[in-house]
Amino acid sequence: MKILKITILTFVLLFMTACGNKLPFKKQEPLENAALVYIYAPDTVTAGEDTQTYEYSIRINNKRYLERIEDGEYLVFNLKPLTLDLSATRAQVEEHKLTVTLESGKIYYFKIQKQDDGTFTFERIDPSIASKEIAKTGLAGSSVESKENIITEFVNPKDDKKEDVMVKATQPVQQAQPQVSTATPVVVPVAPQAPKRATASKLDEIKEAYQMKKDGVISDEEFQTIKAQILAK
Repeated sequence: MKILKITILTFVLLFMTACGNKLPFKKQEPLENAALVYIYAPDTVTAGEDTQTYEYSIRINNKRYLERIEDGEYLVFNLKPLTLDLSATRAQVEEHKLTVTLESGKIYYFKIQKQDDGTFTFERIDPSIASKEIAKTGLAGSSVESKENIITEFVNPKDDKKEDVMVKATQPVQQAQPQVSTATPVVVPVAPQAPKRATASKLDEIKEAYQMKKDGVISDEEFQTIKAQILAK
């Protein structure tokens, strides 16, 4: 009996260690003028001997998202209400693509399911089923991180703020009556500001670092450190 308790405790500790770096699933609502898309891969045990955890690359209109998803994880995107292609690829060998039409304000679930023969399926799932399955997954990656990317289909919170600024700028502003001053005007020279580094250059640096990771030159941990340093510039 004592041995059984020790075995169970060891299993629980190993499970907690394996899942400790994953943020648990958190339900979200779509941003304004956006459709919320969940992509998840349940952590299933196959009937065969293959217990390997697979990694899947996600593409949106053939543009790859930097973060990969593994079994037992999920990704979430706020996307523009468009007709677009979503695809999942395993080991750059097997790919499944779906063409979907997204509507603003709606939530969509897409499931990656590993099969017994080592292949996988990628399909849209009814919310009543998906909501129960995705609740058992964790967010892909060890933390929530804002990523600069070139996927123009994303809707970001900062886009809403920009729209608010544009709306305010179009409203008429009441100007105060000018006051006549007899003082001699003083001209203060303004030093020119150094131009800010273009965002595109950060993207190029991140791409180069990611390619180095992909080629095996640097580890994933080193890539994450380099990426954080680039974004902090």
